[in-house]
Amino acid sequence: MPATVKFLPAVLVAVALAALSACGGGTPSTASDVVATQRPPSKGPEGPPGTKEQLNTVGGLLVGEPVYNADFADPFVLSLGDALYSYATNTDKANIPVMRAVRNASDADYLGDALPDLPSWTSKGNVWAPAVYAPEGGGYVMYYATRDTSSGRQCISLATSDSPAGPFTDNSSSAFVCPLDLGGAIDPAVVVDNGNPHLIYKSDGNCCGQPTSIWSVPLASDGLSTTGDPVKLISNDRDWEGGVVEGPSMVKVKDKYYLFYSGNNWASEDYAVGYAVCDSVTGPCTKPGDEPWMRSTSFAKGPGGQEFFEADGQVWMVYHGWLPGQVATPGGERRLYLDVVTVDNGTPERIGAARTFAQLLQLALVAVVIVVLVVLAIRALRRRRREPSPPAPAGSPGSTD
Repeated sequence: MPATVKFLPAVLVAVALAALSACGGGTPSTASDVVATQRPPSKGPEGPPGTKEQLNTVGGLLVGEPVYNADFADPFVLSLGDALYSYATNTDKANIPVMRAVRNASDADYLGDALPDLPSWTSKGNVWAPAVYAPEGGGYVMYYATRDTSSGRQCISLATSDSPAGPFTDNSSSAFVCPLDLGGAIDPAVVVDNGNPHLIYKSDGNCCGQPTSIWSVPLASDGLSTTGDPVKLISNDRDWEGGVVEGPSMVKVKDKYYLFYSGNNWASEDYAVGYAVCDSVTGPCTKPGDEPWMRSTSFAKGPGGQEFFEADGQVWMVYHGWLPGQVATPGGERRLYLDVVTVDNGTPERIGAARTFAQLLQLALVAVVIVVLVVLAIRALRRRRREPSPPAPAGSPGSTD
């Protein structure tokens, strides 16, 4: 559903952080540099199902460290009561890894593979960007991107389960959404507006020399079928996007809808997050500027795959990013990061955007303290050198007695 962004006064930041204690830029690539394929499955969560995975939610938000320090790309979080279910792109252990965290705890349970079996028309190693919808009638629907082996195109499929932890079952004989004339489709997200669900996705035109666009299509209330024609929301038309817009997600602020998306080459530091302001779930949408909303930072390179969830009265953004020096390297992994999003005067802002200034201020204060201590030490040493030496005791060598 579209998370409703609420104002987060600065004095309440610490309170919001405590409540969830459990839980740069560069030269844009050209369209020809951007590939449609995903990286091979990487390591992901450790150990068998039931393993405890350490989280660093507050520390990560404050200083920019990953909240989960392993591969967890294209994250999605489903908030259900006190539990947060997190899903991600395939790893070498799971088609869709799933973890469950309970707020006010410091770890998460790795539950294993939420989608252990794939339909016959696709194959392992090509499963990514899941999103889970909970219809009012009960049950759960997972949408995910995968490759159609017959056409070679990436498409969107769906699976169902009685539990958010899975296992989800996909008995389909073909893709759910796959506009082959537009290059296929990836990166599904679900928006529920006034009780009506919509599927948002990317047409994968960069696979074959076409433009890329973000689309919206209405869903039946159970999420198992579409009920209308898709509508184009935005296309790649900014230099920084490098010929690609993808990974859509949407939040609602009063009467406006904010469509966030990732752009450029996912395997580079130029990958970034932008946004457009829409009048409705079906548009029209307008990009407010020519620059991305979130670029690479000192702690997360190539940020993207952003998704939003509500918890404790605030809107939280999860996203992935590469550790510095690991972008697209053989051992590199896209780690899980967390932020808080607010909207002031129609402009969305990240609490984490103040990290750089805060870190510089912290370093400046430390530097001042060190300088003061050094100056005091030097003065003390000089005083000791100026003080006369005490007279030698009588009878000692050098005494005149």
